[in-house]
Amino acid sequence: MKPHDENQQINAFVDAELDLGSQLEMEARIEVDASLREQVEGLRQLRTAIREGADYHAAPAALRMRLGNLTAPGPAAPSHPSAVAAAVQRWFGWRPLVASFGFVAVAALAVNLAGLRLSPDDRLQDEVVASHVRSTLGQHLVDVASSDHHTVKPWLSAKLDFSPPVNELHLPDCVFVGGRVDYLDGRPVAALVYRKGEHIVNAFVWPTTDKDSNADFSSQRGFQTAQWSQGAMTHWVVSDVNREEFKTIVRAVQVADSER
Repeated sequence: MKPHDENQQINAFVDAELDLGSQLEMEARIEVDASLREQVEGLRQLRTAIREGADYHAAPAALRMRLGNLTAPGPAAPSHPSAVAAAVQRWFGWRPLVASFGFVAVAALAVNLAGLRLSPDDRLQDEVVASHVRSTLGQHLVDVASSDHHTVKPWLSAKLDFSPPVNELHLPDCVFVGGRVDYLDGRPVAALVYRKGEHIVNAFVWPTTDKDSNADFSSQRGFQTAQWSQGAMTHWVVSDVNREEFKTIVRAVQVADSER
């Protein structure tokens, strides 16, 4: 792979913009390539620093109009990326992998205004589904295997910088398998694993300052997902069970969490 193509793929991986197969392939490479792992971690730290420390300002109306004109379809618009996307791609094509904060923020702003990048929630949903698939296909379903939450919770609390809610779900044909430490949204999170019949359910949880919210249900590539905030924790649940069973599982997680 050419260096330019390699850099593009690494950036796409960090932004969770690769398709599922390419993302899993990149994760396998990172496991054995220390140099690649260092590049990825450096980009993740840069992304976090920009997200947490950069100043954000509303774009002037004139700039929004100009960008809108660039992306508006013409009378015979060809099927190719917009001028904004092409300009950003050319910019990244000859600059180093880790650019200055200012240029990265400007490039990201331009692409976001043109509507060409996934929203943060969509990118996070991609990460959640990919982590779920990776855990079911590989040998790393759980770090601590136990059906007793009194065993799993202390182990996770010792490995993380927070104490996650760990609950057994009292549903027919549903077994608590255990837990593991995973990595989502740029930080370590708790992953609680359940087996519903022949299906695996991953429930991810980590701290948040958001207010409690209702579950937002969605689906992606045949997987059901739900996301909500409860008790100062962000919750994401994912599985390939049918939609009605999935809603029952999500309600059980919410009820168990409210009773702790």
